[in-house]
Amino acid sequence: MGSIPLLHAHVRAWNNAYSGSCMVQHVVQHAQDRLPLPAALVVILTLLVCFVCGCGANPAAPASGLSSGAGGQSTTAPVPGETTTVTVLVSSTANDELTDFQLSFGTLTLTDAAGKSVTVFNLDKGSQLAEFIHSNSVLDPVISVSVPQDVYTSATLTFSNPQFSFVTSSAGYIYFNTAVNLGRGGFEPAAVTLPSAITVSGASMALVINSEVSQSVSMSGSPQENNFSSSVTPSFSITSVPVSSAQNAFGSGQVNAFGRIASLAASASGQNSLVLNLPTGTALTIASDGNTAWQGVNGYDSLSGGMFADIGVAIQADGTLLATRVEVPDPTARDLVTGPVFNIDPSAGIFNLVGEREQGQDFSSFRSGGMALQFTGNTQFRLYGGFQAPDGLPFTPVFDSTSIVAGQNVAVTSQSIPLSGPYPTATTMTLLPQTVDGTVDSLSSNNGFQVYEVSLASYDPLSATHGGVTLEVYGSSQTLLLNSTPAKPGQVLRFHGMVFSEQGSLEMVADQVNDGVAE
Repeated sequence: MGSIPLLHAHVRAWNNAYSGSCMVQHVVQHAQDRLPLPAALVVILTLLVCFVCGCGANPAAPASGLSSGAGGQSTTAPVPGETTTVTVLVSSTANDELTDFQLSFGTLTLTDAAGKSVTVFNLDKGSQLAEFIHSNSVLDPVISVSVPQDVYTSATLTFSNPQFSFVTSSAGYIYFNTAVNLGRGGFEPAAVTLPSAITVSGASMALVINSEVSQSVSMSGSPQENNFSSSVTPSFSITSVPVSSAQNAFGSGQVNAFGRIASLAASASGQNSLVLNLPTGTALTIASDGNTAWQGVNGYDSLSGGMFADIGVAIQADGTLLATRVEVPDPTARDLVTGPVFNIDPSAGIFNLVGEREQGQDFSSFRSGGMALQFTGNTQFRLYGGFQAPDGLPFTPVFDSTSIVAGQNVAVTSQSIPLSGPYPTATTMTLLPQTVDGTVDSLSSNNGFQVYEVSLASYDPLSATHGGVTLEVYGSSQTLLLNSTPAKPGQVLRFHGMVFSEQGSLEMVADQVNDGVAE
């Protein structure tokens, strides 16, 4: 991978409420990033405008989240002339160096040994942007399609518009660094590896596109010292997964669809269903039944088009999608953005958020970098609806205006998050699960919990302002252990769960453990 020539603009927030206009207007979709100035902290946003290079056939390892029992081929042979309903899912393998990694999907093509190819999807780059840090070690559904049954031995995936962000701190400054593509507007082939041939057969199956994030982005130097260079080689592994294996290995709570409701209708089977528009520009039809849990609304009849929803999805044997739970955090919201928070000023209620997923009336296109928002006494702080605190925790999981800390992953709803004007007010702030990559310092037990003391890298969003911190992770009998070897001190692992601040200490309630990624 060669080095990438850079243009960069320092957008400073000194005593004004907003940063100055970005120097690269045709690349960055917004003219101003709101960046508040906490009393003892000056914030700088660095825009790193880069070219994509080095796309080739570099091998990529299988997703570690799939290597512990979720992988495998269909046990039935393909039937010529028949098709299979394939649910395409995305996941990623990453450490915590990046706060977001995004690109637009183009075309996914599968080819068999005889050279016959089929197109799985062909997406319009102008209407979608897939983000991979939030799906680190877990699964997001993208699209359901019908694919001819066959044994496919190779795959081609094209992409465009790659961009990534990371946070650095130096001499009291917090830097939001965003690298975006400049100059190559068309689609390019990604580096794709198939750990094994993909057998498409039976009524339904899942296809997992795993972004090898830490292999895809290479960085050296410091943007703040003007010696930064980077290269981007988007690398993916693609694995076929029987529906039963996907559900057993990840659990229905780990397959979540996030988006905005487009319409309501009865499904082909007569069940109440909804069409959910995803940030990727695709749409899913998801049915509900008498076992669906409703959170934030009283039930299906309370739904309407335009609502934002986070939906736990179970893939059925026939390939249809069933909602295990439907969470609507704010029925009247017109904008929603998710991502890690920084530079929190509790007295003023002002904070920064680096957007990972964005939808709503004010997000016709993605905004690179950080945005500034505020919470008030009327803002509702809440916990993600899929979280259930296990009995016996030695602390009380709380998320409110006094316990919010930098690096937590949050969903914010608002009536409006415009490009300019006063700080947008958060109507709700929902603490979301996140994946943390770190080194195990010690293992112990406490009231039936497996307790991991985990050291985080200095670049981790949870420790960006501290130069490295320790996270105490609590695993229960319900925690999915997908790490390939038993945990031990010195081992790097990824933990997925809810992060809380308890009297200045960081605690995680983990629902999943995976093999780690080198820091």
